[in-house]
Amino acid sequence: MNNNPLLGQVLGGLFGNAMANRAGNGGGGGLAGGGMGRALGGMALGSVLAGVLRGGGRQAAPVPGGTRPYANHTALLVMLLPLAMRWVQRNGGINAVLDRFRQKGMGAQAQSWVSTGNNQPVDDGKVQQVIGQDDLREMAQRLGVPEEQVAQAFAEIMPEMVDKLSPQGQVHPQADQVLDAGQRQLEQEIQDVQHRDVHPS
Repeated sequence: MNNNPLLGQVLGGLFGNAMANRAGNGGGGGLAGGGMGRALGGMALGSVLAGVLRGGGRQAAPVPGGTRPYANHTALLVMLLPLAMRWVQRNGGINAVLDRFRQKGMGAQAQSWVSTGNNQPVDDGKVQQVIGQDDLREMAQRLGVPEEQVAQAFAEIMPEMVDKLSPQGQVHPQADQVLDAGQRQLEQEIQDVQHRDVHPS
């Protein structure tokens, strides 16, 4: 199941580019959608992120509690994405995190994300248990949104992230290296968009 196609495209682009760079020959190595990953590389990915983060010029509705609003829900997902990637890396990599979900009673969901079928949704309350209260609070503070919103967004990100790192029905052997490279590229793209907003040409 893909509730947010744009999220899947951004992840596919990031991981496709990362794998192509690791291969050194422009190929996707079978990871993250191949052609889709290459199509969303470089300037194209930057344009997609710019459109998401600027919200097409629309103003966001205020967020309860006086926290900083985002242009739209997808913008929040994009800003959380590098933090989620770092969290996965800090907690042992993608396979270790999948084990966490299995230990919390979400083995069927975790397996669906790895397999080639539809991704089963995950309850954001269970996601809070997997992340842990301290890490959840830290991400919420960095983004300036309530912890509940972070948990809900994380519950959308994890199925897509695992799905794009296991295109053949099993986690790619270089998944953690690709995750690291994708995170660094995404952070750079976001910084570039924010820089252009502050210093337009």
